[in-house]
Amino acid sequence: DSSAPTVLEVDHLSAPGVSDCSFVLHRGEILGIAGLVGAGRSELARAIFRDSKVTSGTVRLNDVDLGGHSPHRSIGRGLVLIPESRKEMGLMMGRSVRENVSLSRLDLVSRLGWIAGIRERRTVARFLQKTTVKSAGMSQSVSMLSGGNQQKLLFARSIMCAPSVLIADEPTRGVDVGSKRAIYDLLVEMATQGMGIIVISSELEEVLGLAHRVLVMRHGRFITELTGQDMNEQAVLAAAFAETSGT
Repeated sequence: DSSAPTVLEVDHLSAPGVSDCSFVLHRGEILGIAGLVGAGRSELARAIFRDSKVTSGTVRLNDVDLGGHSPHRSIGRGLVLIPESRKEMGLMMGRSVRENVSLSRLDLVSRLGWIAGIRERRTVARFLQKTTVKSAGMSQSVSMLSGGNQQKLLFARSIMCAPSVLIADEPTRGVDVGSKRAIYDLLVEMATQGMGIIVISSELEEVLGLAHRVLVMRHGRFITELTGQDMNEQAVLAAAFAETSGT
């Protein structure tokens, strides 16, 4: 809904692999970003999240400039990123389910600088339930979970931060059909509750099925924006393969 308040404003952003990208994201909107492998989608996500060096342009979150180079600061301001590789960039594979979730908000589960065990377990349990994570218990190592439950665990950790904007990069890569459905439901529910969501996916069906609007990238730039009837596989592919001359 373009009449909804703007939660994220990206203005002429350039970074490694990203060139002069601008867009706005509204409260409760799911924005899809599509493109071929190497188009710059993940690079854009990391630049917005301040996990790569921004060379020019600005990112405003709830009307506040996200300056500097600090993902931690982005999280504190209400912007979270679920990275494309949960094993390399997301989870601490050798640590427990509980530790992986509470890591994002130790302030919620601590008292006077010490982690309060009961408070931590209760808080983590609430978010595991919300994201339908199935495990043998909170002390189970994350490496023992299925791919789908590992991915849902990242969502549990992210939601615990109470973000106003969530960027999900390949949110269902390597998960089973049941977990895919649960993740889709979760994304839709979060948007319904007012969160702004950016979904980056190589699966066109996923982007088209979830998003209210789709931006197509090529060579680090946005080529086109698709809405309504124009949001179809053919239009996305035509834009993704289009030459950038004249744009």
